[in-house]
Amino acid sequence: MYFLKGRLYLIILVIIGGIFSIHAQADNLKVVTWNLEWLTTKPSNKIPQSIRSEQDFSALNDKFRTMSVDVLAFQEVNSITAIKKVVGPFYNIYLSDRAKSAYRSQQFSDVNQYTGFAVSQKWLAHDPKDLVLSPNSKLRFGTYLILQRMGEPNVHLLSVHLKQGCIGKKSRKKACHQLIQQGEKLNSWMKERIKNKETFIVMGDFNHNLSFHGHSSQNDWLWLALNHGIEKQIELVTATTGAVCQVKSKHDPNSLYRYPSVIDHIIVSKPSHTSYAEQVLYSRQEALDHHLSDHCPVASTINIRGIE
Repeated sequence: MYFLKGRLYLIILVIIGGIFSIHAQADNLKVVTWNLEWLTTKPSNKIPQSIRSEQDFSALNDKFRTMSVDVLAFQEVNSITAIKKVVGPFYNIYLSDRAKSAYRSQQFSDVNQYTGFAVSQKWLAHDPKDLVLSPNSKLRFGTYLILQRMGEPNVHLLSVHLKQGCIGKKSRKKACHQLIQQGEKLNSWMKERIKNKETFIVMGDFNHNLSFHGHSSQNDWLWLALNHGIEKQIELVTATTGAVCQVKSKHDPNSLYRYPSVIDHIIVSKPSHTSYAEQVLYSRQEALDHHLSDHCPVASTINIRGIE
């Protein structure tokens, strides 16, 4: 009798433990942002970075599969066909509105750099209209997606690719002027989500040092624009992410180059201060033997309930 009661007690504990484990896993969202550098299956000879072999695509797919991703926010992708060669068949692809025929005037005739998402098929998603960060621009659309799952809070997502050319100190350059305008647009979008009590994650290539040498820079001018009026209500998950990514040198194909700072970032709503992000590195041989990307993926596991 006592033996049976003991066995029943153990079975109950195992069941309860399993339920809590499944629930904990359901609360966690593995996100990655990755600029894939002119990814296309129809390369242009005028853009050498767009030329990739089947072995290159295979290496990209191998790297992606090692990350066990729920949501990939991608940048610089020309087509659904191209990104599917990287993520495989078990992800739904949401490409920027700029790829639609209605925006033909804002597309290039050869290779385009679209933002978007690849989402594990275990998630449902609603695809609202993109956030246009720079009117009349052929590049600066932020892909907007809302993740939906039974029993979980909706998660509002943006995949962004901000203006290049103002990576550090603010100056009078046109690029800096455009970047601050884009920061203000993102700030307005995040304020709206906070007003509506909506969970959100903003990811992508910010083309700017929001943090320096793995240390948060609370006084950075773009970061101040991003969190204006919502201080302490958003968190830069990449604030302490170390810049350790090494890629093939543009000047010497037999050597590697390490970027001095992180420009791919992840921002979440209602900080939990428990999230962190890290660069997913290429091995020396991966970087030298294949054309992967001039950006390493940046990955983080976000507790969805922690940012409700």
